[in-house]
Amino acid sequence: MDNWDDLRFLVALSRTGTMTAAAKMLGTNTATVSRRIDRLSETLGEAAFVKTASGWQPSPSVTKLIELAQTFDGELQSTLNARDLENPFTEAAISLGAPQIVTTQVLVPGYARSLNELNGITLTFSDRLLREGLGEHDIVVQMGAPEAGRIMTRKAGTLNFNFFRTVSADSALDDWIGLSETFENVPAQQMGFERFRRPPRVRVENFAAVNALVHATGLPGPLPDIMALRDPELTYLDQSMPSYPAEFWVMYHETRRSDPVMRRVVDWIMSCFSALEREQRTSVPKSA
Repeated sequence: MDNWDDLRFLVALSRTGTMTAAAKMLGTNTATVSRRIDRLSETLGEAAFVKTASGWQPSPSVTKLIELAQTFDGELQSTLNARDLENPFTEAAISLGAPQIVTTQVLVPGYARSLNELNGITLTFSDRLLREGLGEHDIVVQMGAPEAGRIMTRKAGTLNFNFFRTVSADSALDDWIGLSETFENVPAQQMGFERFRRPPRVRVENFAAVNALVHATGLPGPLPDIMALRDPELTYLDQSMPSYPAEFWVMYHETRRSDPVMRRVVDWIMSCFSALEREQRTSVPKSA
């Protein structure tokens, strides 16, 4: 391979699965990504990637190259981050992908309490709805244990979910607010089907929209306990219905295991979930 810079394009496309996401990750455009991959395919004498229903997948001819490039990139980034932490005039950057509800209810409150812990580190939060691997992120927080691979994983903690209504609403309502069909198998959504034995009257894409509709309509909907417990206008739909404890896990590439910045951010995420679990355990459900 004459141009080692092509390795960056290999890694980006293998991590993201789409030309558009790879271009975003590299700060370029899709035409450039496509051109680089085509050039690499010509050099190899076969297609470097194969288009599938789930995105672009690397062919066997480039698998080893990708592994070598990821190892080099991870070790290089770890070295640079260690240097940046020792230099008061530089900031180490970390991209953190998580479901919106985790960002707003767990990480943002934790960030406000932990500015000193993250001194010298610039965090970029982005929404990550589905289980899509690391993608363009350095660290990902997701519901459920990650699949096996070249990743480091830690169980961060649990976020409890239940059904809530406004304090003034009728507890006997038989309609409910649910998530879109994309999230049909999410436990919080399944709680609604088990409770009401019918599809939701209205569907939305995220828990923030559920929360807004619960307030606007009085209809019950699934929410994280902690979101509702912090809101004096909300109460449990049924005090006897147990909350569902959803497990959340942290993952990052194994080549970054020695990265001091990664360790600090992961430890901070763990502390955010620890604080959340203490609040969930000590909070008393509000009576109607």
